[in-house]
Amino acid sequence: MNKMDFFQSLTLWFVIAIFLQTAPENFGGPIGPVIAIIAIPLLYLIPLYVLVGIGAKLVGN
Repeated sequence: MNKMDFFQSLTLWFVIAIFLQTAPENFGGPIGPVIAIIAIPLLYLIPLYVLVGIGAKLVGN
């Protein structure tokens, strides 16, 4: 994982976290739950992706 991938992943994670914390309950009508269903797993998977990328880089060096 290079620096650009790391910072893009981190930025996406912050955007998702802010969205989930600030979105009102009735956001987006019927598409709101779909967005939340996509956002919640990403909230947990992006840090895992970053940690695996950092670990692979440390082991590879």
